[in-house]
Amino acid sequence: MRLRDEWGLAVVILDILETSDSVSPCAIAELLQSDVPHEFRSVRSEQIPSCELSEQERILLQAMLDGAIANPFARIGWIYEAIAYLEESTGRKVSSVADVDQFNAGGAFSLVRFRMTDEGDFWLKATGAPNTHERVVLSLLSRLCRGFVPEVVAEIPAWNAWLMRGEGDGIAMLPNDASGVLRVLEAAVDTLAALQIRTVESQWDLFQAGAVDHRTHVLRSEVDALFSYMEEAMANQTSTKVPRIEAKRLLELQKLFENVCSCMEDLNVPDMVLHGDMNLGNIVVAQDHCVFIDWCETYVGNPLVTLEHLLLLNPIEDEVLKLACDKHLKQRYRGAMSGICDPRILEEGFALAPVVAAGSAIYARGDWFRTPLRDDPRRQAYVRSVARSMDRAAREPALCRALSV
Repeated sequence: MRLRDEWGLAVVILDILETSDSVSPCAIAELLQSDVPHEFRSVRSEQIPSCELSEQERILLQAMLDGAIANPFARIGWIYEAIAYLEESTGRKVSSVADVDQFNAGGAFSLVRFRMTDEGDFWLKATGAPNTHERVVLSLLSRLCRGFVPEVVAEIPAWNAWLMRGEGDGIAMLPNDASGVLRVLEAAVDTLAALQIRTVESQWDLFQAGAVDHRTHVLRSEVDALFSYMEEAMANQTSTKVPRIEAKRLLELQKLFENVCSCMEDLNVPDMVLHGDMNLGNIVVAQDHCVFIDWCETYVGNPLVTLEHLLLLNPIEDEVLKLACDKHLKQRYRGAMSGICDPRILEEGFALAPVVAAGSAIYARGDWFRTPLRDDPRRQAYVRSVARSMDRAAREPALCRALSV
């Protein structure tokens, strides 16, 4: 979009070249218009100097020009194939190829919005490793939770891509006033409860589709790996702005985490779908409800985990007002869930949920413990932040009361 807005060029990015001999970042784009601003001129690939295009990049570029490339989104003309497929699947017309908005490109990933001649948008999304499961997961959720997740109107398995109906508007930021915050979060809580209820009997279908197992007993079984990594991340802290959580305290938290997980299991709250990447960018407001998007981080576990992550989005600074808002939202969620869960059980679960939610956030897909990702400084910084959240939650009087019962 930036090339279109700043340079007047309608293009689609085919790939971002990353090679060992790269001179500088290099993106390959297909021009979607015949008229080019006079400031630009065409050159043959062999005329591009070596100071601008490395040898490996030149080989990849030539392969793309020759059509000898496996990645479907690196092929010249793929956008026209996508438009034809969209129009055939929906019976509607794309307004213009020059009006296509591209948000993601490179590798086997793509995210594109198509504007139609009549009102409404459609999206094409494709994912590569490690998110190849998202197409199957979302297709399942689209059937189970219609209206609360993007509606999948067609799939293109050869591209691991799918077409979705555009719904509502994204949330750039929550309102400044408490009543506005509450109004948006109420809609999100209502949607979350309704969505989760529809997945109560579908956990095995979700596992088969690619959802990660975050049931409480699974998190408890990984406790040694979780807290060993927390200790490692704390040891690597260089900032002095906040103190490390020392090994002795981490050991106390580990024992508490195991205890909390056991207590949560004893409540017998049904396992449901969890959204493992709950942030404002993944909530769309559509008329009187919300739609949750981006399901690459789909888990199955205690539903209060995602409620807790949703409550973390509450930006109200006044502590008393914030607590009152959170209490109201929990009551609203409890009421929505009352048909399948005893409200008294959920009330007990609310006290336990912050500690379990912190463990779930650290565990994520669970595979990174045994990969080089564990050494990523950004991941370690994130884990330190979540560990501090767990430490604060562990000191809450409500949790102490729940564990003493």
